[in-house]
Amino acid sequence: MRSPELDFASYPGLNTEASALWRQFLTYYGDQFYSYSYNVRVGRGLDPGPSATPEMRAQWRAVTTKRVDVVAEKLGQTWVIEVEPRPGLRTFGQVVGYVSLLPKYYPTQPSVMGALVCEYIGFDMAGLFIQAGIPYFVFPPHGQIKFPALFPPSPQT
Repeated sequence: MRSPELDFASYPGLNTEASALWRQFLTYYGDQFYSYSYNVRVGRGLDPGPSATPEMRAQWRAVTTKRVDVVAEKLGQTWVIEVEPRPGLRTFGQVVGYVSLLPKYYPTQPSVMGALVCEYIGFDMAGLFIQAGIPYFVFPPHGQIKFPALFPPSPQT
C-alpha cells in the first residue's frame, strides 16, 4: 500500500535534498508505520531569564531545543529517524542522543529505536551504526540501494 506521506509537498525541518531521501524511504517503508511527526523538539532548551515574557520564553525554547527529523510510530515501537545525505559522527551522536531524550519530552511506545536514512555512509560510520544496533538505509543518487537485513523493504505494488 502506498503511504499517504508521499503526497506531502514538503516535510517540516527537512531541506530539499533530505526531503528527496525521505521520499525514497517512504516509497519502500512508508506503509510500515502508522504515524509520522516531523521536526520534533526534545530537550529543555535555554531559558532567557526571569525578566523574559512568556512569549520570549517560548521563542527561546523553540530555537534552542534539539530537533528530531522524524518520529515514526509502529505497533510497540517509536522510531527516531535522522535524514542526512552524508552522515558523520555528529549524526551518529544525534541519533543516540535523541533516542535517550525523546521519551522525556514526547509520548513514545515501549520500545524506542534510532535509524538513519542517508545517501552515502562511509565504512567507519557504518561500523558504528552496526555496533550500536542502529539500522541505516542508504539511497545513493546512483547505484544499488542498501537495505538493512533486519528490516527488508515492503513488496512494491
